[in-house]
Amino acid sequence: MKKSALFSTLFIALAALFLSSQIIFAQSAALAESSLTAIPPRLGEDLSLKVKPGEKIQTSVRVRNGSSETLTVQSLAQDFIVDLNGETPTPINDQTSNRWSLASWVVLTPSVQEILTGETAIINVIIEAPSDALPGGHYAMITHQPNLGGSKVNPALTLAHSSAATLQQRVGTLLYVTVEGPINEAAFIRGLTIPKFTELGPVPFSFMIDNQSDIHIRPQIGVEIYNLFGRKIETINLETKNVFPFIARDFAGQWDRIWGFGPYTAKVVMSYGSTGQLAVATASFWLLPITLLLALLIVLLTIVAIVIVIRRHLLHRRDDQRAKIEMLETKVSQLEQEKLRKFDK
Repeated sequence: MKKSALFSTLFIALAALFLSSQIIFAQSAALAESSLTAIPPRLGEDLSLKVKPGEKIQTSVRVRNGSSETLTVQSLAQDFIVDLNGETPTPINDQTSNRWSLASWVVLTPSVQEILTGETAIINVIIEAPSDALPGGHYAMITHQPNLGGSKVNPALTLAHSSAATLQQRVGTLLYVTVEGPINEAAFIRGLTIPKFTELGPVPFSFMIDNQSDIHIRPQIGVEIYNLFGRKIETINLETKNVFPFIARDFAGQWDRIWGFGPYTAKVVMSYGSTGQLAVATASFWLLPITLLLALLIVLLTIVAIVIVIRRHLLHRRDDQRAKIEMLETKVSQLEQEKLRKFDK
């Protein structure tokens, strides 16, 4: 009896585990087939969304259902954090008192809706700035995610209650809102790094843009290359990127010149902000094919040595021949003198 009960319990447990795994697999497969697209990916980064303290403005975003089935989609305004490289925003659900937070000002209508396959839905975005809103940039992410279970979506859904597969299907629009008023704008170029000596190009370089402004910046960056005589020989324009307030973001590039001879200077020139402020950083480096030059020098010295040896050999041979000729001339002269003596006798 005990063995029979044990086997029955084990069978039921295995059956339950199998069924639950099949359900999870089916949901994951359905989720993998779903495809949401947030339109646009960024809104207001050109400082077009401006609001005064205590004022209300309205805009809209869209979300497209590219899957093969109708989806119930939840839209939610969330604050976000940026990773250490200043590049990847990650939404957070907890309310934050961050100086640049925006989510608590945003109301989305509708926040939950069914979207037919291939259709694009519009979500109205109402932004109401509090009367004590600080001037500068405020940021949020409007996220959209499918609810494959078909039940009503809880707007308070947090990351802790979301599965890994669900998180992979979360898409969003970054929302940039500027509160009007006196805004500090200051940014710096930090950590310009370039190899001090390079034999052959390209020559890589990297640096960080440290934004100490009250608002995001989208700097225009050019790297100017100067030769030994101070003449600018090339300008490298880098792709512009958003840099959020009090974030340092990495930038990198390379000078595609392969051959160079001598010292050079790289000058990073950045313009940013509403009034076109400038920041500059410089670094010196060498681009010189020293191995090739040493090889050429060795070849040249070898050729010179061979020429010297051959020349010495020819000179020595010429001197030997001259000595032999002089000796023969001396003997001939002696013979002629002896003949003259005999003839005189």
